[in-house]
Amino acid sequence: MKNKRLLVLLGGLVLAGASFLLLNFRLAVGSTRANEMVFTTDSTGQLPTPGQGNDPIRLLLVGEGPVARALPKALTEKMDEAGMGEIELVQELEPGSQSPALVVKVLRPNPLWTPFFALSELPVHAGYASNGDMTFLEAAETTHTNVASPDHSVLTMYAEYEVTDRSLGLISRAGYYQFLAEYLAQEILSALQDLYRA
Repeated sequence: MKNKRLLVLLGGLVLAGASFLLLNFRLAVGSTRANEMVFTTDSTGQLPTPGQGNDPIRLLLVGEGPVARALPKALTEKMDEAGMGEIELVQELEPGSQSPALVVKVLRPNPLWTPFFALSELPVHAGYASNGDMTFLEAAETTHTNVASPDHSVLTMYAEYEVTDRSLGLISRAGYYQFLAEYLAQEILSALQDLYRA
């Protein structure tokens, strides 16, 4: 009888452990915030958003880890909901392309996840150019100033985020990484919306 109870208990523990590893949920409370620096160009007048054009926004994602893997889907959904344009994930940016481009770099991803507590400090850099010319990005990362295009019809944005989170509750691994990706995607979307409103 004791052996049967032990087997049932062990089976329940295995199922519970598997659910935290395989399912996608986050029933938690916590504190999430992003320290940010955002540099943008000023435009002369209201320009059409990418969603009003025919070209998708080419997304180049640099970095590894579960948050980086979850980010394309989160960005695609957020941009689509906001009517900001369609996202096309690319492996590299082709020189000379005139399509809008967004480069997101997930640096040193080090989230700590457990089923009941999660902690992360996630540094991320993002750059955007409405004409696809990302040559300003290296200078922006180095000098922390925006390098504007001489063409005032071109919009550029450079942002650095330091996302910190402490969550306590029932948290699956996939659910936590999706939560971080969606939070970050919303921050990037807000910066792009502000850019086109300027």
